[in-house]
Amino acid sequence: MRCEIDREVLADMLSVVVNTLPSRTTYPVLQNVMLEVKDGKIAVSGTDLDSYVRKEFALTGKSEEGRAVLSGRKLMGMVRELSESSVLLFSKDSNVHIEAGKSQAVFTGLDPAEFPEMPKLPEGTSLEFPIVTILELFDTVSFAVSRDDSRPAMGGVNWEVSKSEMRMVATDGHRLAFVKRKMKSPATFKLIVSPKAFALLPRGEDTMTVYSDPGKVGFVTQDTLVIGRPIEGPYPDYERVIPKKAHPFQAVIEHAAFAAVLRRAAIFAHPVGKLVALDFKKDRMKVQAETPEVGSSEEELACEYKGEPVRIGFNAGYLLEMLRHLESEKVVMELQNPLSAGLLKPLEKKPDYEETFLLMPIRLD
Repeated sequence: MRCEIDREVLADMLSVVVNTLPSRTTYPVLQNVMLEVKDGKIAVSGTDLDSYVRKEFALTGKSEEGRAVLSGRKLMGMVRELSESSVLLFSKDSNVHIEAGKSQAVFTGLDPAEFPEMPKLPEGTSLEFPIVTILELFDTVSFAVSRDDSRPAMGGVNWEVSKSEMRMVATDGHRLAFVKRKMKSPATFKLIVSPKAFALLPRGEDTMTVYSDPGKVGFVTQDTLVIGRPIEGPYPDYERVIPKKAHPFQAVIEHAAFAAVLRRAAIFAHPVGKLVALDFKKDRMKVQAETPEVGSSEEELACEYKGEPVRIGFNAGYLLEMLRHLESEKVVMELQNPLSAGLLKPLEKKPDYEETFLLMPIRLD
């Protein structure tokens, strides 16, 4: 194996692939990446046995075909620290040599036969989508994915494609993020996909082809291949908890001002639960927080409120995270009573696009 490649290109390829490597594993080979030069291209591959990723780049100079397996994180660290713009890679025996200007290094490689073979693409449904659409929806909901390993289905993003729209949903049982976009599709599917698989997708490319069957899902772009296992369901019945009709009490609030008040209140909220009390009355909202060991805060904020007075408690951190994913200058908060979930939506809606965030309240004593 021998090739010369731009240092920044190699560093970018490695940064994506290394993200899929497990931090801890009983299989040391999984801490490594596969380098392969073939047909005028260099490919870098990595896996944690649940997700497989392969990045390719077309070489311009002369190259010699070959494969090598070496430590992914160590290689990435070395490449990032090089000062030269170009890197020469070549293998000799089982070692890989790196040269860049006056810098020289030798990595001890493993037998390529030990590296897990990348599975074939699923043979089921294949659909092409604008990659910006996929990532836009994923970025909107991924923060609400559950970190609780005992509920594996909620540890993924529920992704549904029908002939008229695409949906993504994420929930951890305390909060729920839902987004849908109208679009035409010749086929349909429903998958629960690990956020890790979406995070490996390249930003900046035009289209992506999705391949799926009951056991695998594959994403293919111009220079990236990601293959993973869908998470087994069933996914919670999110349509049952999202109200079909608007809640009776609604407040229209300035986005930036609401976020600023919540950040200040969060300083005084208890570390466990981050409880803040929102007290809604005509044309104003009061935000209160208190922790005996720290102190208390109380602040009023003007808003357009319709309905009976309501005092309700929420996790300030969860509310702030939802606001960070709403681009509207004003947001709408819908309420029913102090014990029912509140809804947060943008006032200014994008064409053919709908997003709703749902948050369970915290009981106020």
